[in-house]
Amino acid sequence: MTNLRQILYAWRDQKAAKRGVELFRILPNNALDEIVRSLPRTKEELTAIKGIKDAKYREFGKTIFAMVDEHMSHQSSVTGHQQSQATSYKSQKDTRSDIKNQSPMSDLVSVAPEETAYSVSTYLDIVNRELYRLHARVVGEVTSIKFQGSAVYVGLKDAEDESALSVFMWARDYTLAGVEIAEGMAVAVEGRSEVYKPSGRLNFRAETIELVGEGALKKTYDALKKKLDGEGLFAPEKKRPMPEYPERIGLITSKQGAVIHDFLNNLGKFGFKVQFADSRVEGAVAVKEILAAINYFSKQEIDTLVIIRGGGSLESLQAFNNERVVRAIAVFPQPVICAIGHDKDVPLAQLAADHAPSTPTATTTLLNQSWEEGRHAVRSFMKDIVGLYQNEVWLKKDELRTLDDGLRNDFARITELFTTIFRQFDTTLFLVQKALTKEIETLRQRSAELVTAYGQHLKEVARGLSDMSRLLQFHNPLRQLRLGYSILSKAGKVVRSTKDLPVGTHFEARLFDGTIEAESVTGHQSSVAS
Repeated sequence: MTNLRQILYAWRDQKAAKRGVELFRILPNNALDEIVRSLPRTKEELTAIKGIKDAKYREFGKTIFAMVDEHMSHQSSVTGHQQSQATSYKSQKDTRSDIKNQSPMSDLVSVAPEETAYSVSTYLDIVNRELYRLHARVVGEVTSIKFQGSAVYVGLKDAEDESALSVFMWARDYTLAGVEIAEGMAVAVEGRSEVYKPSGRLNFRAETIELVGEGALKKTYDALKKKLDGEGLFAPEKKRPMPEYPERIGLITSKQGAVIHDFLNNLGKFGFKVQFADSRVEGAVAVKEILAAINYFSKQEIDTLVIIRGGGSLESLQAFNNERVVRAIAVFPQPVICAIGHDKDVPLAQLAADHAPSTPTATTTLLNQSWEEGRHAVRSFMKDIVGLYQNEVWLKKDELRTLDDGLRNDFARITELFTTIFRQFDTTLFLVQKALTKEIETLRQRSAELVTAYGQHLKEVARGLSDMSRLLQFHNPLRQLRLGYSILSKAGKVVRSTKDLPVGTHFEARLFDGTIEAESVTGHQSSVAS
């Protein structure tokens, strides 16, 4: 399994170096380890591994399956060979137990009895598998340094017995370390050893490199400080003020340190929203994690970035004197607060930051300040408002008291006026009633007189009408008709003369009890006295 892991890691490193990206951009370590553990053979098995989705499968799936298949084929051949040697191995197992317990190479001894013969390639694979387990930090003096393409080759020697070690390092990791080494310098490298199969040479594959010794570190610190200062990275006019009321905070520190607890315990209860990125803050490897955290927060919606760690020596603070870290802080889109404990020399990261309080507690004071001032201002405003309100209330109370007195006086005058008016009204009403009583009595008398006079008048009218009725009866034409007279008419007109009735004329004769039609047959005219 270790051999497959080494192959996968080497393949991943080459891909990342070729593309110039971070290792995790290709595949993260946990994904590689899971491939080694589960040995996926299908798309479903591979994409079930965290960190490998469809895009990664399309890009790397065939290559990963090929490496897994090759590994499993190799394992099968080794297993078959080992089974053929089982009896010999068993007889020697006990005699090798002490060696197995004492040496990291014990696995090689336990699976390789004297009678077993390996090819050079297989043997080196087994050796490299065991060497991969020996992660170490090695200190030595630089004897040579060579840059070749994307790789850096460094020669180290032991100061006491001249022992030598060849170191291989990817150029991107060397640049990320932010150091410029030269022959004679003391450095520390971290990584693992391997035998380079084409040459059979042992190399130490370094992941990080850093200077050792206060003198060299101070010299490098001063040189980088002078360079960056000359570029204006530390200029006061570039410092940005704190947001008026910061709410969203990006925090970079180690979750293992005590400073995070100091920071959170002293941060005021003002509704801060803290996003935390766990990062190592000591050693060369911390540079990658700090840069990754800064890059992450540069894409988040935060008001300010906070970077904190406890005190330390110049050597332990190398990550905060790294040029790439310092430049990342200088160009960060939001204000940066950097609180790094130190002995004498201020870390360059603090010089590049917008604000550099001395401790995490001082950092929280800076973050709390505007909110504390705001709270104090609100309390002061509340006190002023209450005072103004009380004064206004007293003024209005005096005005209301004056108005109340005025209203009471006016009401008394109005009440007195109404009393007078009512009294005058009662007097007037009494006089009116008295006058009305008198008038009513007068009207009653006049009404009686009118009734008497009207009765007499009606009697006189009745007598006159009776006389007229007798007169009308006397002159009524019907009375004449009753006495034997008649009324002649022709064509609706009264006949007054015989001349109006020539012979043969039709006419009507109205008698007392009806009308008859007649025709004149003869006629003569008599003389009538005029």
